[in-house]
This record gives sequence, structure tokens and C-alpha cells, in this order.
Amino acid sequence: MRPSLWSAAALAAALTLTVTPAHAAPAGTERVSTDTGGVQLTAASSGGTVSADGRYAVFVSADPTGGYDTRVYVKDLRTGTLTQVPEDMLYTTHAVLSANGRRVAYSNGNRYPKPYVYDRVTGETQQLWPAQLPDTASYELGEAAAISADGRQVAYTIGNRAGDQYARVLYVRDLATGTDEQISPLPPEGMIMGASLSADGRTVAYGLLVRTSQGAVVQLYVKDRGTGETRRVDTGTSAGLVQLSADGSRVLFNSRAEDGTSATYVRDLRTDLVQRIADGVADAADSTLRHVLLTEDDGLVLLDRRTGERHTVGPAGAIALPGAVTRHGRAVVFSSTADDLVPGDTNGASDVFRTVR
Repeated sequence: MRPSLWSAAALAAALTLTVTPAHAAPAGTERVSTDTGGVQLTAASSGGTVSADGRYAVFVSADPTGGYDTRVYVKDLRTGTLTQVPEDMLYTTHAVLSANGRRVAYSNGNRYPKPYVYDRVTGETQQLWPAQLPDTASYELGEAAAISADGRQVAYTIGNRAGDQYARVLYVRDLATGTDEQISPLPPEGMIMGASLSADGRTVAYGLLVRTSQGAVVQLYVKDRGTGETRRVDTGTSAGLVQLSADGSRVLFNSRAEDGTSATYVRDLRTDLVQRIADGVADAADSTLRHVLLTEDDGLVLLDRRTGERHTVGPAGAIALPGAVTRHGRAVVFSSTADDLVPGDTNGASDVFRTVR
């Protein structure tokens, strides 16, 4: 499998999982992957994220005719209206949504993906690609990685098929000015493994896969685009970026110990203090990082860091992505192959759901 932030192969695997029994859905669970009339989609759907206010969700779905096509959909959760993001290429994956639901960034291509952003207000779609390539290396593909809350800044990678060069360089496009800023240095120190932006796009966090004598590890970095300062923020062991807070002052990440166990941490970038907040793995959080979504054996659990309260919001085996939690932790979007979360789930495929607390 080629490495990717959310590769077509990974998507295909997620969409074709065997349906397994799951716990009953929490109260307030509804299916997102339905048409405007509320009828279930026949094809597998996955990769759901949600706007900060909880009104819009975006997800990808396989071709209902059984072809190779994958599609990006935006669901208005207030009206139930389902809209397909316009695109005319085969492989459409890794969709992320701005906080207000206006812009959708995604990857798309007939053979190799390229990053795009779609403006739902103007109807404009534009490809993200630097006007001048950073060096003489081969650049044939790229992927959308993150979008700022205001939808003005979009992080994306470019690279080629040669192993760790798949996501070779990280950029941020300013959609207002049309300029592209190179974030990661050259020569590349490793492969980009995920990115997150503050609400205004000034702060960028990203993961970097590095090959060492002890094996492959992921290091985490944060760059202040205003000052140009880049700092490493992991705890010294292989880590996984989850997301930045909206104000860019804190970063949520997972870290793996030498014994193979994982824990979730928050680093305060102002004080440099690191707090271990939970055992296991975090998938997402709200914009303040107060409400953190954890994957546990019994299901998805939403942790309130301030009060310590824990709420089960999804079944065991559910998949959630960064961008899956609304403001104040009021709703969570996830995908699951379970067929007992809502009545009438008979399509035998992965679906996208929302649980509202």
C-alpha cells in the first residue's frame, strides 16, 4: 500500500470492512449517509467530518453502480439536503470541511491524486499546486491535508510515488491572495504524516515520518508562519498528530511508549507544559481541545477534560477522523459497519453517523 494521509487504498479498505456486531447506538444517533429524502445510500460511505457549528457534514462514498469512482458529499444536517461536490475524475478521497461549511478540500485524480478546494458559495473549484516547484525532484501527485476554520488557508502536500517521497513537501495556500507558502524544509527530513491549522491559518502542525537506526518514528512539529519559527513538540517517542486548537496555543497528539502502549497528550505551546490526558488513542477534538474523542475497546468515548466526564458516542470499531467533533462537543460524526445503530440499515456497508448529546 502506498503511504498517504488518506490514500485511495486505505479508503477502499475502510469501505469494504466486514460488518460486525456492535453495541446499541447511544441515544441521539442518526445516519448521515442518506439522500435528501432520507433513504440510505447503497454504496459504502466513510471519512465523515463536520462543521464546527454542527450544521454540515462531509463524507466520501463509493460508486453506487460498483465502478471505481468515489464521490464527496456535503450533507446539510438541518434540512437533510445532500449535495455532491462537483468533480469528474475517478478517485476522490480525504475530504475536509471549513468550520463554517463553506469550503471543502479534497484529493482527486484519474490515476494519481491532486489536491483541490471547492467553494460552495461561488461554485468554484481550484487545484492546489505551487506556481514554482521547490526543486528538481519529480512531483506528480499531492493531497489535501487540512483547512483553516475560516476556509481561507488550505494545507496540502506534493510528492511522487517513490516511497517516502509520496508526501515530500507541505504547503499552505492562501485562497485570498493565491500564494503558496512552503512549510516543511528541503531537503526533506521525512514524509509528511498529517497536518492541522489554527483557525486563522497562522500556526501549522504536522507529522514527519523519519527513518532511524531504531526504525521508523513520527516526529511532530509546529510552525508559526508569522515569525517563521518551527519547533518540535512531541515527547521524544513516535507520535501521531491529532489537531491544533483553534487559537494555535495547544496541540493534541498520541504517543507510543517503548512497550507498545499508547497515550494521549496535550502540549501547551505557550508554557511548553505537556499533560497526559488519557490512555489509548485520541481521534479528534473540538476546536478548544476541551472535548477529546477517544477510541476505546467498548467504543468511541468523548472525554470532557475540564470535568472528567466521559460519554460513549459511538460503537466499538467505529472510525473517526480529525474534524469529527463540533463546537463544545455537542455532536460527533463517525463511520461504522454496524447495522444496528439506526432502524432500516440494510445496505450491508459502512455508513456515516452522527451522535448528538
